[in-house]
Amino acid sequence: MEDVSLIDLACGISSALDYISPTVTGHHRRVGLASVALGGRVGIGASSLVDLLLAGLLHDIGAFSMDLALDGLSFDADLEEHAVVGYRLLRDHPFLERASRMVLYHHTSWRDLRVIRQEGDRETLLLANIVNLADRVDILRRVGKAAHERRDVELTVAGFGSDLYAPELLRAFAELAEGGIFWPLVEEMDRPVREMLSRELLDVRITPDQLIDFSGFFTRIIDFRSRHTATHTAGVAETAVLLARLAGMDEREQKAMRLAGNLHDIGKLAVPTVLLDKPGALDDDEYVRVKDHATVCAEVLRAIPGLGEVADWACQHHERLNGKGYPLGLTEKDLSLGSRIMQVADVHTAITEDRPYRRGMTREQAVSVLRSMADEGFLDLDVVNLVIENHDKLDAVRTMVQSRALSEFRRFAEASR
Repeated sequence: MEDVSLIDLACGISSALDYISPTVTGHHRRVGLASVALGGRVGIGASSLVDLLLAGLLHDIGAFSMDLALDGLSFDADLEEHAVVGYRLLRDHPFLERASRMVLYHHTSWRDLRVIRQEGDRETLLLANIVNLADRVDILRRVGKAAHERRDVELTVAGFGSDLYAPELLRAFAELAEGGIFWPLVEEMDRPVREMLSRELLDVRITPDQLIDFSGFFTRIIDFRSRHTATHTAGVAETAVLLARLAGMDEREQKAMRLAGNLHDIGKLAVPTVLLDKPGALDDDEYVRVKDHATVCAEVLRAIPGLGEVADWACQHHERLNGKGYPLGLTEKDLSLGSRIMQVADVHTAITEDRPYRRGMTREQAVSVLRSMADEGFLDLDVVNLVIENHDKLDAVRTMVQSRALSEFRRFAEASR
């Protein structure tokens, strides 16, 4: 596990949105790039451009968490609500605090921002207005039957007044478009975002320890979409770390295991909450849709340079030693100890945790299930034996961290009403 780029991480999160609907493919990437282009044109400094890019890449994360209909990128009835939810999801992380304020105001008109800026940071509010304009331009260009050609978009933006957008931003867009700079930059989809930006924007690196802290942000986004899974990730991560310690893994490997646990269900961002919340059995089509989360996990995490074994451990949690898992049907020879620990931690947490629609299994029931899965070649026997020998300790740790996670979820849900 190496230092990773903050920009790569944000791109990884935003790319998960692309799996929801073909309509939104690339939207958050384009808004991020357009925001940087506009910001650079009006003289925003390199450090602030990083915050601007992050806000553009993540501006609809609140709508994602709320599971609003993203197909048309139209949240007119929930503009303020999803902006506030996005702000609350982002604000507690130091790398994202300033971007969170841009997300909060990314649907606020310049007229209203002029009132707010009397008490706040003018540049941050200008950056929020940049994200607003970049978002509007992409929606005009892309969405629905009313999708515009480039020139039509330019003419529409030229008709916007200073009540909606800062005059210097409207001028900047016109200059970039007329100079042939804006559209080629924004609509280039073949290169990674960080390769398309000046080197000054690439210097934000996150250490492994910082990354573990940052991954708590991922956990919140993943789990808080559904009350039925609101504490699952926390339970899996803590169980996996303790199993790693019991299995003799060193401190570096234990940290990597915590990160993998925090990220293992990132693919569920692409699963509709109606399926996550369904208390009964899934039909065949629904089951296939839910299983896709393991594929999405791999595509998102393996696109982030520096994660290494963490991506494997996280994304192989539904593989099985006998080849009957998914998404790749890997077998014993393909699966490392880290992956085997994650598989057992995921199963053990899933069957012992309480869900709103059922109680978790007792110790005897859980041990019976795990033994059976080991005997049939699904799970690693040595790791399962670690669970059986240390069940009470594992269960106490899982219960404690999930209780904390549930309290946080309830506070978040209450504040978002």
